Amino acid sequence: MNTGFSNLDTLKKHLLANSEKNSVRFDAVITALGLGVAGQFANLTSRKFARLENATEIFPADRCEFVLSRVPLESVSQAEIKNTEAEGWVVQTDPNFIRAINLADGIINTGPGDAGPYYAQVRFTFTGGFFWETLEPDDANFPSTVPDGAALVPDDLFKIWLLQCRHIWGLMDKLGVDLLKDGAEKSLRFPQDYAPTVNESLGQFIRYKLI
Repeated sequence: MNTGFSNLDTLKKHLLANSEKNSVRFDAVITALGLGVAGQFANLTSRKFARLENATEIFPADRCEFVLSRVPLESVSQAEIKNTEAEGWVVQTDPNFIRAINLADGIINTGPGDAGPYYAQVRFTFTGGFFWETLEPDDANFPSTVPDGAALVPDDLFKIWLLQCRHIWGLMDKLGVDLLKDGAEKSLRFPQDYAPTVNESLGQFIRYKLI
């Protein structure tokens, strides 16, 4: 199960006391916590972290550089332009339509001129983002086979995600005792403050948009 930047088993081992690590009573709240923190990170950095094959993004065509939100890129398989609704999306077969691709930063260059007029749209189909384990130890095919060319989630990103999860978990109940009470799950909140070093460390993952 995906809980943000790992599977549920991994996150539970970092949050629960040894006596509770095999319990399933907190699975729902821990999953929500992990996904919520990952969502915070995505919003703050203006990017999508999870690896996705054949993802698509659409941009105004009146520019020559396009910054994709799901990086690093592995490949760009298709570029299309829509000039009118009647015409619809037209695949660009000219091999020189895409001039250059910065895989690390997710930047596609179609220069020297704009990809199209101001009223047109350009759509790219690509594979990119970070890969992490989402299968659980009891699932068939665990551990997952990392796809060829996929980038694993960076250790520093994984660590600050864990730090923030622990931070919020600690605000809920440092010992985990109150979670045994009915309705305790309703206390899950996502505070504006971050654990030490988390906000600063996220800066390296910010995706800056081209205006």
